[in-house]
Amino acid sequence: MALTLLATNYLELPLADLEVLDQHADQIRDALLSNESIAAAGAVVLNTCNRFEIYLDADAASAKPALTEISSATGLSVEYLSQVFKVSTDNLASQHLFAVSAGLESMVIGEEEIAGQVKRAFTTAQSHGQASTSLIRLFQKSATVSKAVTSKTGLGAAGRSIINVALDYLSARHGDLSDKKVLLVGTGAHARIVVSALQRIGISHIEVFSSSGRAQDFASNRGLIAVAADGFDSAVSRAELIVACSGSNGHIIDAKTLAANATNPLLIIDVALHADVAPDAAELPNVDFVNLDVIRRHAPAEHSEAILQAQQMVSDAATEFEQEQLQRNLDPFVSAIRGKLTMWIDEEVDRVRLRDGEAAAEEIKLQLTAMANSMLHEPLTRAKALAATGDEENYRKALLVLFGDPRV
Repeated sequence: MALTLLATNYLELPLADLEVLDQHADQIRDALLSNESIAAAGAVVLNTCNRFEIYLDADAASAKPALTEISSATGLSVEYLSQVFKVSTDNLASQHLFAVSAGLESMVIGEEEIAGQVKRAFTTAQSHGQASTSLIRLFQKSATVSKAVTSKTGLGAAGRSIINVALDYLSARHGDLSDKKVLLVGTGAHARIVVSALQRIGISHIEVFSSSGRAQDFASNRGLIAVAADGFDSAVSRAELIVACSGSNGHIIDAKTLAANATNPLLIIDVALHADVAPDAAELPNVDFVNLDVIRRHAPAEHSEAILQAQQMVSDAATEFEQEQLQRNLDPFVSAIRGKLTMWIDEEVDRVRLRDGEAAAEEIKLQLTAMANSMLHEPLTRAKALAATGDEENYRKALLVLFGDPRV
């Protein structure tokens, strides 16, 4: 497998540019796969509120034309993209994915959203027929690693998330939030995590609005109050805490929308990558506004035994995955050797059949097959062991001396 990763995140470029990349994610993925100079067998794009990553089943030479395609799609210059995107290949790329899936590369260490986001990115690529066999193995392995890290270290199981950081920040500034009247804007995957976080700190009055009309379905299973389209302005006017996570392409809340709300302070959290809250609303004197930039600055820096253990698990998993891939490199060669021996056996069995009859032919076939399996067992076992260290080429040459080229 040739794996190339192009990755950037909130530490490398402004969130506004991350938003530009996110808006063109599908266009970028399609362009990369149609570019003959990249020659990618598959591609998975992972785009979240704080990262943008492209996993290509292609060699390292694909990075430069890939950046050109990203530039064409987004209008961001190739020079700029080459500075903010980090290119990794093979083991380093797989190790990075495993770390991301485990929450070790997140704005909030161990965040609970990321494993689901990785899964959705992979599922999207699969549904478009854009996930190669190698990428399928890679992302299946990442899911296994993520679950193992959660179960063995506890990271990701403690409800860590971006919304929790935002709520902790506001609690520190304004005290207990449990009696706040909350308006949730959005009903996507992120909204489910937001509701859990709100209910976890004791908030019970939660109204929910969806510009796509899904509020009633979302609210009915969670004990929430659905807000109809014509009731949105009224819901905004009575809210004491607004959490926006719809990710719509335009602003849903602006200063005009908030004009009827006299709450002071009015707490607003916007965790959507495509900002739901307009700048003029965020700057109102009665508003205490928290967005991803604020969350980034106040996310806790965690250094614990659990993180060290998780990092070791990720490293071990990446090494194991690389060994599995190296061993697979020998599979076609081994199959060819077995095929050539089978052909020799069949030729000998046919000669015996013509000379001595069917019973003798079956007997010699059993003997020769057992002999071939015994003869192949040790050299092929050793070949796979060497393949796991990346040194299969010398052993491949030795097998060629013994058996000739099995592909001929």
